[in-house]
Amino acid sequence: MNRTEISLYKLSGITPGNFEFTGYNGYAVATLNVEFMRLGFVMSYELHTLLCRTPVNVLESHIVRSVIPTLKKMKGADVEYTPFYPNFPQQVMEASDFELYINAMVHYWSQGTWLPKYAKDMRQFALESTNLKEIGVVTDEEFMGIFSSIVSANDSISVTDIAIAEWYMNNYTNLSFPESIPFKENMCVLAGRALQGGAPSTTFEGLIKTSTDVLRVLTYMSGGDISLASNTKFDSLKRPIRKRIVRALERVITEEDIRRHQNKWKRAFHNLHVGEYSFAPKVKCIANKVRSGEKLYSTNGVIQNKINTGDYIGASALLKTRPGDFARRLDHLLRISPSESAKWVQHAFLTVADKVSTRVLLQVLAHFYNRSNGNNRVVFPKGLTQKARILQPLSGTVDAGSVVIGIRKVLMDRFSTLKPLGKVFVDTALQGCPVPAQQRSASTGSEVTRGTRLPMGTQDADTLRLFIYWVGRDIDLSATLHDANFRTLGNCSWRNVADHYFDVYQSGDITNAPNGASEFIDISIGGALSAGVRYVAMNVLVYSGPAFKDHKACYAGWMYRSKPKSNEIYDPATVQTKIDLTMDSTHSVPVLFDLLKKEVIWADLKPNQLGNVDRYGWARTVEGNKASIEQVLESLLSLDNKPTLYDLGMLHGEARGILVGDPTEADFIFGLEGNITPKDINTIHSEYMI
Repeated sequence: MNRTEISLYKLSGITPGNFEFTGYNGYAVATLNVEFMRLGFVMSYELHTLLCRTPVNVLESHIVRSVIPTLKKMKGADVEYTPFYPNFPQQVMEASDFELYINAMVHYWSQGTWLPKYAKDMRQFALESTNLKEIGVVTDEEFMGIFSSIVSANDSISVTDIAIAEWYMNNYTNLSFPESIPFKENMCVLAGRALQGGAPSTTFEGLIKTSTDVLRVLTYMSGGDISLASNTKFDSLKRPIRKRIVRALERVITEEDIRRHQNKWKRAFHNLHVGEYSFAPKVKCIANKVRSGEKLYSTNGVIQNKINTGDYIGASALLKTRPGDFARRLDHLLRISPSESAKWVQHAFLTVADKVSTRVLLQVLAHFYNRSNGNNRVVFPKGLTQKARILQPLSGTVDAGSVVIGIRKVLMDRFSTLKPLGKVFVDTALQGCPVPAQQRSASTGSEVTRGTRLPMGTQDADTLRLFIYWVGRDIDLSATLHDANFRTLGNCSWRNVADHYFDVYQSGDITNAPNGASEFIDISIGGALSAGVRYVAMNVLVYSGPAFKDHKACYAGWMYRSKPKSNEIYDPATVQTKIDLTMDSTHSVPVLFDLLKKEVIWADLKPNQLGNVDRYGWARTVEGNKASIEQVLESLLSLDNKPTLYDLGMLHGEARGILVGDPTEADFIFGLEGNITPKDINTIHSEYMI
């Protein structure tokens, strides 16, 4: 990772630098811009003008050797694509079933070493309609702002953002750290780097507020899951570092905090050698209790006991001291409480709602908006790999309207303290874009949050082309085809390379790729719609071999083609998105497509029923995962209980400005294009989820 990559990935721009140059390199810059366009990008007017005044040697060292390789990597154009059938898709369309079958069987019998020898035909040139992405100029202030927006996020950040934050701390000694880090997982990165020398020595002590903060730091320093969803084998630490950690722990430790992750703390106490330090009597006392199996105090236990005995008012009184927990338990308490007690519970919560984070309030608000609509509830349990699950509708009568009104008032009061926005336009298209959340497992290249609906792009392109590239053993690209009710109608995979009924074709199954291999699938949008297909799910499965994260390289993407039989099979200018598959899984559903609405629905999910990654055969085919694929599809399209960017934009618009119905009249736009878009995840987290 370097400055160029960070600037391009996060801000779609570069920092050319300042040079005293009086010449003009228009021809050289025009040549570079042609290369940009070949890759699907174009220089902004500002960048073009600046580069024309940049010395040729700087253009060569910076743009040619740094920027262009990064642009290629962003589109997956840094490798060679050689499919099983080099004249795909025409070759597969015209081949007989016998030819396709024999070629596949001989390839499998040879353990993937034999490939049919076909001459690669010259492909005709045709004009493709492409949407070029503009590359602009990034100032030093904007570049440094990336770090601030990442560490100020009010939700979990992706693995990529963690790596970016670490890069800043490794390369800058004068970073400006915020007074507080809103989200604990982000805090542990800064605190851990502070201990390892990547930040001022006072940063660590200033960031630690609870025992769980210390546990997250230990987990981060050992390369574990900082969400604490899984166990970690703690690394050995040098005595000076252990001493600082134990001293900080002595200051904040409580039995209740330790009880939340008691088994993890048993290993952590052993790793820290807590018995060596005379200045930590509280730590040693609680550590001894944990080791001996003594029961630790828990306010949650007291609250649950009051609930079990019907003392709902008493439980609410205790929960007022824990507003975040109160918000998460609110629906349950309202359901089980008698009507008079329920009114007291509701009032008690609203008196402390202003102390609940914006993220949680938005979730509760959206939940009660849809409390009585009977829809399924979709949850995404935290972890490095997301597993979408559908929970059945909740029963009971709840005064949802009063809760909604109360929470809206709290949020409006909170947002009204921010800088005025003037006239605000909120695009209704954002109703299909959930508020960014749980980015901890987002793949590299993910531009929006899960469930986001975006236009498919080039409207005259009638062919959707999926692709994967990997190095290693057998990885398969498949597409499952579903009707409007999510029922599976068919698929295109190594078992069904050509399906003339649905008008979908696969480029051939390669099972051994020590030097890299690729597969493609073409889906005729019109042909599939005519056959009753509404949704297409892209599936990538490891048939044999380790999880995605253990491969040297593995990525997936898609492009839109108006002339699929012309130009090269892989054309970077037509690539809409390329993402690296780095999850600890052997099955990924990167994206869904709504062919009727011509929308792409971001998924980046692992179906949760695949099972052990060491299993082979039927469990690693789309046929063997039919039920879980349908469940993922339904979960991504059943997000009515999730807060959307439209909801967030309307709240800010009402609180900080005047809402208008015409974007041309607006000073500030929330939309697919505008001041705030679904791709501005870090900005949304740090500036609009305060």
